[in-house]
Amino acid sequence: MIDNNSHIIANDDISIDISLLFQISGNDEVFINTMVRTFLKTMPETLEKLEKNLDAKDWENVYRSAHFAKSSLSVIKIIDMLDLVVQVEVNAKNEAGLEGLPNLVQKIKQKYLLAEKILRERFE
Repeated sequence: MIDNNSHIIANDDISIDISLLFQISGNDEVFINTMVRTFLKTMPETLEKLEKNLDAKDWENVYRSAHFAKSSLSVIKIIDMLDLVVQVEVNAKNEAGLEGLPNLVQKIKQKYLLAEKILRERFE
């Protein structure tokens, strides 16, 4: 389901707000489709880097990967996923709460898979 007034795509499991994408594109459907396809291509790579850096306990690069993911999620807002990414970013930067990071990263990946399905149905 998409609410064309607010540009929110949602189902029972996840909500994706693409309002900013419509705003910055001037409602250009080609641009929007390109941005969504780019997001779908790059986010799995970002999450893979995040997981590898986590496995290596490379907190600086966990922070960087989370920060990059946060930037993408600021345009295509998967709210639940964004909140989790911010937690990972803050924890990695402060090297605090590190024992909880694996669980957070798994939740991020689960949220992405739900969002990916909806975005592919709508934009591909």
